[in-house]
Amino acid sequence: MLAMKTIHLFDKIKELQTNNESEVDTLYVFSKRSLVILLLLSTAIMLALYPVLHKIIWLWYVPLIIIILYRLYNAYIFEENPEIYTKKRWYKQFLILAYLTGVMYATIGFIYIHLVDAFYQIFILSIIVGLSSGASFSLSPDIRLSINYMSILILPLSITLFFLQELPLNYVLSGSLLLYYIAQVSIVYKLHTRNEETKTLESSHMLLHNFFKNAPIGIVMYNEDLIITDKNKELSSIFNHGDDNVIGIPLKMLPDTRFISTFKQALEEGVAFYKGTYKSLYGEDLFLEIKAFSYLNKSTNKLIGIAIIENKTKEYEALKKLEYMADHDILTGLLNRRGFKNHMDDVILDPKHAAYYSILFYLDLNQFKGINDSLGHAVGDKVLINISQRLLQELGDICKISRLGGDEFNIIVPHVAIDENLAYEKSKEYANTIKSIFSEPCIVDELYLHVKTSIGIVILEPGSRDTEEIIRHADLTMYQAKNAINHTSYYNPSLDKKQKELFTLQQNLVYATMHEELKLFFQPVVQMKDEKLLSAEVLLRWQHPQKGLLAPEVFIPLAIKAGLLSKITWWLIESVCQQITRWKKEGIWNLKYIAININSAQLIENNFAQEFFSKLKKYNISTEEIMIEITERSLIDSFVNTQGVINDLRSHGVKCAIDDFGTGYSSLSYLKKLSLHTLKIDREFIKDIGRSPKELTLVSTILDIGRQFDYNIIIEGIESEQQKKLLLELDEELSYQGYFFSKPIHADDFTRKYML
Repeated sequence: MLAMKTIHLFDKIKELQTNNESEVDTLYVFSKRSLVILLLLSTAIMLALYPVLHKIIWLWYVPLIIIILYRLYNAYIFEENPEIYTKKRWYKQFLILAYLTGVMYATIGFIYIHLVDAFYQIFILSIIVGLSSGASFSLSPDIRLSINYMSILILPLSITLFFLQELPLNYVLSGSLLLYYIAQVSIVYKLHTRNEETKTLESSHMLLHNFFKNAPIGIVMYNEDLIITDKNKELSSIFNHGDDNVIGIPLKMLPDTRFISTFKQALEEGVAFYKGTYKSLYGEDLFLEIKAFSYLNKSTNKLIGIAIIENKTKEYEALKKLEYMADHDILTGLLNRRGFKNHMDDVILDPKHAAYYSILFYLDLNQFKGINDSLGHAVGDKVLINISQRLLQELGDICKISRLGGDEFNIIVPHVAIDENLAYEKSKEYANTIKSIFSEPCIVDELYLHVKTSIGIVILEPGSRDTEEIIRHADLTMYQAKNAINHTSYYNPSLDKKQKELFTLQQNLVYATMHEELKLFFQPVVQMKDEKLLSAEVLLRWQHPQKGLLAPEVFIPLAIKAGLLSKITWWLIESVCQQITRWKKEGIWNLKYIAININSAQLIENNFAQEFFSKLKKYNISTEEIMIEITERSLIDSFVNTQGVINDLRSHGVKCAIDDFGTGYSSLSYLKKLSLHTLKIDREFIKDIGRSPKELTLVSTILDIGRQFDYNIIIEGIESEQQKKLLLELDEELSYQGYFFSKPIHADDFTRKYML
């Protein structure tokens, strides 16, 4: 058992780390006095043993004295000038000389002890034991050195005693010395560990003390009677109190006692928390976070409370500011979209919402884009601020107003009436008030700006819960109001249904080309005098799985909004090229060209002409075999951007036509500037020529203009024999297309009817 404990003890000692540098100063300080004692002790030993050992003792004494004197010299030098060597070198020197000293003393125990009688042997034994005891103290700063030194002194002597037969009780003395060695090692180790624990405890105590006094958070201590017993500096800083004027006073004497219950709870339950406001002695409103806890003082057997107090006033104010900024528009100070949605959530969660109708107004400024574009955003911002102030002045006490962004405002009037009809009447009153706000011009930088608004109105039914849906209804209604006579509109579920249908249709359009739902229809163009087939116009149709055959005017606007126009246009061009190639392979191609209607937005796409030519080359189609038609209106709207593309196409032999001529009231200069191939006169000019001679005169004038510029002229939309006859009288060389000859028909039908 003792052996196991001893092994375990030495294992622990092995794990100890010697701090060679930090303990050097202490070792040298301790060694000065102990070396003087060693010097005297060595001399005394020499004198005591000289009568029996004579000159032999000098072989031990002289080297030992030299080592001790050199050690004293080193201690003196270290004290006077420690910087001449590194701490590491000083330590190594001390270690070597200490071990040499130990070895010299050990030689008495295992060499010289054989040369003396029992009396002197006991004398030597006592000397070695005394030295080991003194070494355990003088070398205690370095536990490993201390134990090694004792080992050098005692272990060789213990072994020697075991074999020293002439000494009485040698076995007992050997065993006792070994037990003494183990006991000394154990004592040294325990003293060391206790010293380390004491240092750690003192360090922790000092750390806690420094933390308490200098912590960047307020700390207060109190007793079971809720009397303040101590505090740190930061607490005074937080509360703006003096250094000591709160120590010894009850907590209930503080100017604000809201958190006292937290302190009591900590004494009763061990821990408690508080987060909230506190008013200081000087009336400052602070926001504090407090964590209070308690522990039992074992010496007095009484509870002590400690509260950690953090001043979160700046963070709280910053958070409030951020929350305000997150919910409010920076320019006008009104609620923004997020703030409005949060307010709407509050309205519909209010118990009154279960029975009361509310009103939501969605406003848009009609002329605002023109102000921004012509006068600049700075003026536009001032207009928005002016309108916001007017709305607040007239409606701010009753309504909640928000700016959703741009020139759009929302006004919510909560819980106006239980009766729906009364709510409707109230909405008209508020709408008139809102309109009156816009009756006077906005005066900005001496400019009188007349701004009007479109108002979408939604009557919120009691119990309605979906805020996003309500806002969407208001948005939809506002856009409907833009086209209304008085720019005011109420939400209509049928409008919402139509909008959803259009959206669904737009989504379906994405897959139309992939699922081969787009179809080519052709309408023949013939000579008027003999109805000889000249060419054909390709018209796109969408074979919708549920809605049947849809005309371009239904889905092309949706394609433009969805960004699908380019994809559909190139699909159309490629499909026409494939159809022409098919007719050529079958040997039935007999048309001058196929006309394709291209939106001007597509023409100004990057590299349209180059891409178009590459498609024709891919299918070996001549540039003269496809004519591009552009509506007059779109041509005028983007003339500057499209002129270069049209000229590029024409320079490569592509025929270009103005479609629906006359509907855009175009300037004649466009006809001259572009010098296109064909002029297609819109059906609006010929539908009433049989009943109105003026219409016929107008058509005759347009024909004269077209001839002046050498245009090939095609009349669109002829539906009767009378229309054809009257036009034929004007010009036999005219060409036409219309239901009188043929409506647009599917490519397969067109092939069978006209190409074979």
